[in-house]
Amino acid sequence: MPPKPLRICVLLEEVQLADIIGIDIFGNLSRPYISAFSALDPRCAQWLPHALDIQFFYIATTLDPASTTPPQASQPSSTAGFKFLPNATYDTCPRDLDIVLIGGPLPSHRPPQAEKFMKEAWGKTRVWMTTCIGSLWLASTGLLEGRRATTNKEVLDAAPGIYPKTEWLRQRWVVDEKEWDGGDGRKGELWTAGGAGAGIDMIARYCLDNFGHEFVNTMALEVLEVNPGGKASQFYKR
Repeated sequence: MPPKPLRICVLLEEVQLADIIGIDIFGNLSRPYISAFSALDPRCAQWLPHALDIQFFYIATTLDPASTTPPQASQPSSTAGFKFLPNATYDTCPRDLDIVLIGGPLPSHRPPQAEKFMKEAWGKTRVWMTTCIGSLWLASTGLLEGRRATTNKEVLDAAPGIYPKTEWLRQRWVVDEKEWDGGDGRKGELWTAGGAGAGIDMIARYCLDNFGHEFVNTMALEVLEVNPGGKASQFYKR
């Protein structure tokens, strides 16, 4: 268990909820959730010593209610105009986080404040995750040059033409190294996923690898009925 609260930042502005829904896997491993769930199933109390203290940052351009629908769209997005209340902005969010999770907005959403945040937090945050075309958003900053990544499989053929300095792989998710200024001997990690379902499986795999298979499988994957046992592969079926 991390010696201090795990700080997770989510870039959700103009992003489908499905892209970042894997955040609930982390939530199911948190101390408040396990404490509450133990009232329903006392057997779950055994996992309290493993519970994570987590601080979530949901960031956007301002602290005003932010939409998951592009404001210029004439029709609701598939998330049907859902709004969320950010608790930090691109300008005020800490840079030295533990995990940054980026969903996939359309190319029309490229606020300069977000690019500044990504560039400043890139080397200070050890683990970066993208889902769907969130990797294209991250690639637009130049941070994916020379790295291996994936994106939604429907745009994998187009991605090399847009960002040719990134090696785009036809996989459900890809794990690569990145620089990190933490100085504790560990390497930085870049996790990029395809569509929303691949992103959920990617986060499940990350949690299984880092927080204990039985703990994660019991309190998150089986409760959510998501990929029980962590059996989903990172490779597309032929």
